[in-house]
Amino acid sequence: MSKKVQPRAWMERVEPRQLLATFTVTTAADTASGSLREAITKANRSSDHDIIRFAIGSGQKTITLKSALPFIKYSLTLDATTQPGYSGKPLIEIRGDQTSGDGLRVGGGNSIIKGLIINRFSGNGLILVNKGGNIVKGNWIGLDKTGTFAAKNGGKGIVVGTPGNTIGGTGSQDRNVISGNGSSGVQLWSSSAYNNIVIGNYIGTDYTGQKAVGNATVGVSINSSTGNRIGGFQTNERNIISGNKTNGIVINGTGSRNNRIIGNYIGLNAGGTKAVSNQWYGIEISRDNNWVQKNVVSGNNRSGIALWLSGAYGNKIIGNLIGTDKTGSYAIGNGWKGLEITNGAKDNTIGGTSSGERNVVSGNKSHGIQVYQGSGNRFYNNYVGVGLNGITRIGNQGDGFHLIATKNTLIRGGIIAYNLNFGVHNGSSVATVLTGVKLIDDSLHNLR
Repeated sequence: MSKKVQPRAWMERVEPRQLLATFTVTTAADTASGSLREAITKANRSSDHDIIRFAIGSGQKTITLKSALPFIKYSLTLDATTQPGYSGKPLIEIRGDQTSGDGLRVGGGNSIIKGLIINRFSGNGLILVNKGGNIVKGNWIGLDKTGTFAAKNGGKGIVVGTPGNTIGGTGSQDRNVISGNGSSGVQLWSSSAYNNIVIGNYIGTDYTGQKAVGNATVGVSINSSTGNRIGGFQTNERNIISGNKTNGIVINGTGSRNNRIIGNYIGLNAGGTKAVSNQWYGIEISRDNNWVQKNVVSGNNRSGIALWLSGAYGNKIIGNLIGTDKTGSYAIGNGWKGLEITNGAKDNTIGGTSSGERNVVSGNKSHGIQVYQGSGNRFYNNYVGVGLNGITRIGNQGDGFHLIATKNTLIRGGIIAYNLNFGVHNGSSVATVLTGVKLIDDSLHNLR
C-alpha cells in the first residue's frame, strides 16, 4: 500500500507576478478612457516595463493637453510609430499651449520615447531625470506638425540629467529634429549627465535639414558634464547642428571634460554643401580635455571654433574642415576666423602626425587661425589657405596665422598659402617656433 506524499514545508511558494502590459491610446481627448493620460497613469501602477501604443483612427492626430501629463515613474516604451499610417514622419502631436510646465517627464530609466511631435509647452519639451539608459528617437521637438516651422517649447527641447542615454540613432527614422525651441535644443546638464550619445539628429533646422528653424540659443549645450559623444565616425551618426541663434555647440561649466564632438556638420545643410549659419560660433569650448574631430565647421556667422579662457587647455582639434564644404574643395567661410584660441587658452593640440589628423582651415572671412594671449599651443601638419588636396587655392581673407601676445607657440609641418595677408603674423608674440612648414609666397603671403 503506497504512502500518501505530504508537501514539503520548505518548498518555494510561487509569488504572483504581473507581466508587462500594453496600453493602447485610442482617443486624442485629454482625459477620456483610452487617452494618453490614462495610459501613463496605468503604466505608473507597476514597475514592469510597459508599452504604450497608438491607434487613434489613422494618420496625423493632435492631443491638446489641459494640464501636465503624469511623471513617468517606471521604465516604459512610448511608441507613437504604431499609429496607423506612420511611414517615417511623426503623426502624434502633443500640444502644451493650454497648460504649463514641461512636456514629457521621464524618470524611470531604460525607457524608449519615439515618434512624437512635442511642441508649445511653456517649459521644456522632454526631460530625462532620476535614472538613465533611455532612448529618444524619431521625434520632432519644437516644430509644428509639418516639420517646417517653429512651434516652440518655451525652454529647452531636451534636457538630459542622467547617464547613458541615446538621443537619436543611425537610421533615418531614428532621427530627432530638435528645433525652434525657446532656449537650447539639447542640454546635457550637470555631473549626472555623463556617457550620453547624441547621434543622427537635426538640431536647428527643419525636418529636411535644409532650412534654419533655430533654437533660440545653443544647438547642443554640454554644461558641467563629462564623457559624452556628439556624433560619431560613421556617416549615419552625423548630427546637423545648424541654424541656431547663438552657437552650434557649447562646452562649459566645471567638470565638462572628455567630451567628443565627432563627424558633424556645424553651420551647413544636411548635404554639407551650403551654409545654414549658426548666428555665433560653430563650437565654443571653455573647459579642458575635450576632442573635436572629423567635423565640417563652416558657414557660421562668427568663428568656426573658439577655445577661450584659461580653463580651455588640453583640448584636441583633429581632422576637421573649417571654412570649406564637406569635400574641402571650395569655401563656405565662417564670418570671422576659422579657429580662435584666445583669452588665456593654453596647451591645446591642433592637428596631428598623420594626414587624417590635419585640419583644413581655409576660406574664412578673416584670419584662418588666431591665437591671442595663449601659451603652449601646438599646431601639426595643418593646411591653412588651401583645400584638402593641398593644391586648391582657398585662401583666408586675413592672415593664415595671426599671433598676438602669445608664448611658446609651435607650428610644425603643413602648408600655409594663398591667404590675403601674411602667412604668419607674429605680432608681439615670443618663442614662436615655425618648422617644416611649406610657405607658398603669393603677393603679401610672407612670414612676418
